[in-house]
Amino acid sequence: MMGRRLEGRGKSLPALAALAIPTRYGRPCGQPHHVIPVGPTFTSRFDRYAERTVFLTDGCADVSRSPDLYVNEQARTIAPIRMTGNYGGELLRRVRAFKPVAPPPGLYSADIIQNVQRATETYAGILDAHPLSFAAFRQATWHHYGLLALEQTQLSLRSPYLDNHFVKTAFRAPQSALASNEVSLRLIADGDRRLRRIPTDRGLGGRSRWSAMTPRTVQEFLFKAEYAYDHGMPQWVARIDKAFAPVHLERLFLGRHKFYHFRVWYRDALSAYVRDILLDRKTLARPFVNRATLQRIVTDHLDGRRNHTGEIHKVLTLELIHRLLLEAPAAASQPVSLAM
Repeated sequence: MMGRRLEGRGKSLPALAALAIPTRYGRPCGQPHHVIPVGPTFTSRFDRYAERTVFLTDGCADVSRSPDLYVNEQARTIAPIRMTGNYGGELLRRVRAFKPVAPPPGLYSADIIQNVQRATETYAGILDAHPLSFAAFRQATWHHYGLLALEQTQLSLRSPYLDNHFVKTAFRAPQSALASNEVSLRLIADGDRRLRRIPTDRGLGGRSRWSAMTPRTVQEFLFKAEYAYDHGMPQWVARIDKAFAPVHLERLFLGRHKFYHFRVWYRDALSAYVRDILLDRKTLARPFVNRATLQRIVTDHLDGRRNHTGEIHKVLTLELIHRLLLEAPAAASQPVSLAM
């Protein structure tokens, strides 16, 4: 299970945004747990959270991070300090959290595409560095900065994986130690062997009855199925999904691993907001977007014919950057503050 550990009032409290650690797991470790649901309360105020996410991070975090703002805001009522597991996969398994992805043809203007191409070349150049140097000093500081800046507006964070001694140790580790999950599982066992017996959400490790009944192949399938049924849904699957819309097949997969599901939200609960912002005359007149392509992308996604979650993230963020940060304050949609 993936969780968010919070510290305060002399105790360590895990507050989970997606799935609660079952009581039978928390009780042996002497840990209570709290569930922070992300549902109608969040989506009904998405406009505020989206704007604050962009504003508070100077545009370094896009609107897809707005659920993180919401859950950290809620977590602050439980404890003021959060122990984060961010950067662990990057340092222990050399996970690359970002890579260049070409935008859909015809969405952006030619000068924007030129900048995207230059960014792709820059990315290829920085990959020449040592993999751990890339993870610790480039990926963590560049790609992860927006999320860190956002979370720090609500909580004090502790990041053990960026501890100087830990990073030095990781640099000394042989390549063979990074070829599997054994080091990660051993670190868990060294901290508490009871936790080592609990399988992860992808079925790694664990010696519980649940892990015996549910093979890792099934867990891995469910993990990938959630990605494929959310923002990663292929276009041909989107067309099939539309045909089965009354059945709501997404209920079989969504919510097992992630606590936010923007493909469905943009299509349903947030459709009015997406339409109001992206099909607004001001947005459609921006020189960096193609009006006809943007209209088609929004219409196809809201109708369920296509999956354009990533494109909507980007254009929404760009438009909010313009309205909140670049244009005159009087033209901003509304004041943005830390308080709700």
